[in-house]
Amino acid sequence: MFGRLVGVYSRLNPRLVPEDSLGLRFSVLASILIAEVTIYAMGYYGAAEAVAVPVLTIAGFGYSWKYRRQRNLLMKFVLSVLAITVAILFARELTTSFFDTRLPLIKLLLWLQVLHSFDVPARRDLKFSLASGLTMIAAGAVLSTGMEYIIGLALFSVAAVVSLLYFQIAETSQNADRLLKTGPVRIIAYGVFVWLAGVMVAVPLLLAMPQSTQAKLQSLPISSLQQIFGEFSPQVNNPVYSGDGNPFDQPPRFDPGSYYGFNPYMDLRSRGNLSDDIVLKVRSDSYDLYRGIVFDRYNGKGWEITSEAAEDVSADEQPIFPDIPGRPVSQVRTKVQSFFVEADLPNIIFASWKPEQLFFPANRIKVDSYGSLRSPFELTEGTVYSVISEQPLYSGKILRSYPRASDPPAAPEYTALPDSGEMLDVARLAQEITRDHPDRYDKALAIEGYLKQNYTYDLGVAPQTREGDAVAYFLFEEKRGYCEHFASSMAVIARSAGIPARVVTGYTGGSYNPFTALWEVKQSDAHAWVEIYFGSAGWVPFDPTPGFDVPASQGESQSPWLAGRIFSYLGDVLGGGPASGVLASAGGAIKSAIGFALGIPLMLLVILASAFAVVAWGGRVASSRFLRERRRRNQVKESLGADYSKESLLKEYLRLALRLQKRGLVRRTDETLRAFARRVSGFLEAEEFAELSAIVELLRYAEDPLPDPARQRAQSLARGLMRRLDSGEKTARKPVTGLS
Repeated sequence: MFGRLVGVYSRLNPRLVPEDSLGLRFSVLASILIAEVTIYAMGYYGAAEAVAVPVLTIAGFGYSWKYRRQRNLLMKFVLSVLAITVAILFARELTTSFFDTRLPLIKLLLWLQVLHSFDVPARRDLKFSLASGLTMIAAGAVLSTGMEYIIGLALFSVAAVVSLLYFQIAETSQNADRLLKTGPVRIIAYGVFVWLAGVMVAVPLLLAMPQSTQAKLQSLPISSLQQIFGEFSPQVNNPVYSGDGNPFDQPPRFDPGSYYGFNPYMDLRSRGNLSDDIVLKVRSDSYDLYRGIVFDRYNGKGWEITSEAAEDVSADEQPIFPDIPGRPVSQVRTKVQSFFVEADLPNIIFASWKPEQLFFPANRIKVDSYGSLRSPFELTEGTVYSVISEQPLYSGKILRSYPRASDPPAAPEYTALPDSGEMLDVARLAQEITRDHPDRYDKALAIEGYLKQNYTYDLGVAPQTREGDAVAYFLFEEKRGYCEHFASSMAVIARSAGIPARVVTGYTGGSYNPFTALWEVKQSDAHAWVEIYFGSAGWVPFDPTPGFDVPASQGESQSPWLAGRIFSYLGDVLGGGPASGVLASAGGAIKSAIGFALGIPLMLLVILASAFAVVAWGGRVASSRFLRERRRRNQVKESLGADYSKESLLKEYLRLALRLQKRGLVRRTDETLRAFARRVSGFLEAEEFAELSAIVELLRYAEDPLPDPARQRAQSLARGLMRRLDSGEKTARKPVTGLS
């Protein structure tokens, strides 16, 4: 029985012709190693695995080379058992990563490639390995959040082109039954040339093609799940600003590596510029605001969170449903967004409003009384989570009818203000701004517009020079400041007008990177805005800071044209200077050109395209005829010799020969002048052309000069034949056409 099973297994693994080309093996191995290193460079897998996979791949290729002429049935059996083991481990890991199958699938591909590398004796196996490498580099694209993937893709494609050249040489050598020797340097150089040629063709096509702006997420990525047992605090924990005592009784603090608004308090006396380090990368189909903390108590120096109440929300399996109170009074837009944490952050789960489903690497979170989400741990670099939000599609028409008389009033803390004389001045300003507007929505717009038009956004403003209320100092003395000053001023003015308001801090949407299709959010994108209460319509965002606006309800989708976005992105990266200006101008020009083209009526485009096609076809026909006539003329010239232009008789003969060509009488390349003359004479049913050809032959090849009578006779014959052809003689007879 055992022998029979071995026989069956042996027949399933027939002996193949071994591949002896070392260059082919090295190029395929290089392609696979580049794909593996590119995947591991993204940091999703452990260091030990990142070393083991490439090392084992190299060892496998070495083993396959050494034993390429043997059956290796025992090794094949061991590899089969290991492949089954890897599949079982994959299935087991998949049960804990049901909503993000990317990492287990790519890990499966990597280990199957390692096993396969120990059994690549033949060319067919090497082709499979190269295809496997292509699959891995393509799979790596779904993990990419940075530019390192582009480098890996470029190196892989170069190695793959070189591998294909080696495959072609191997196939040609086999068909020719001899080894074609070509140096590796020459093959690599030619491969790089072919790769560059492909890039030069592909890049313009890529730039000219529209790119989808929709974030089509088939799976919702999250990092490894952590089980949280025991109680944890919902309070914001920012270790950069940790300290004891009342922060408003101490000098203001600032750290460029962390926003001072991500704390249980926000001190309006703080000053400083945040760094431009990237803290989040977000996969989203549009620009958005990512909500973090809500402040409800204003104390004259800054803002605090009064309520420490929070609901513990848990889930045995993903997703987590935050279950934030409130039902939309308008249509909603579903947004699916994935967040990739690039730098350590506080325990704030940033999300677009209103989060409905959270795919987070923990089984428990906290939701405070303001609808903000808290993690049981600080968000460290490498944390990945996804959020499905249902954004209300508000409009002025809807909001002007809220709040209704039956709506519950806001809590009293949302209209509370410090009891100071400076607040009286703010109340008078609030009355002046809002008195001509009957409803809450128009009052809020009036306050927002007043601040945008009369105050300056300035990150270089000096610290407050006197004691007193921070908002009053901004409104009546400094009149320039940060987004926190604008948001605080709108909230305080709204409260002075009897409108419930609060301040929110978080991040703006950042800058779109067309190379990674991700929004890059920097530390300096931290922002503050305002939420106004509209009864059962909920809390609605407003942004009074000049240069900033709340994203439209329908979302501000990016242009689908890649070229303009790339130039604009590169201009932003350079951060000013002549080169940045040139790139920004180029991006704007491309966008304008595309916008102009898209504005052309479809029928006009069809007419222009049809006209272009007709002109192109006519040009092709005309150029084809011109080139054909020129080729025939050159053929006759070559038969007459290089010095034909010195003899008027030869010029006459050339004109006659060209005229005969139009009748289909073309001298073949293997046809002598005399044979051609007999064929033409038969067509013309006259011997004049044969006589003329004989005289031309004497002129071309005789040692003695041609006598004048013979020259005159030849010219007479040529002119007579030309007149006969011009007069249309013999036109009804089908010519005997020669091959050109």
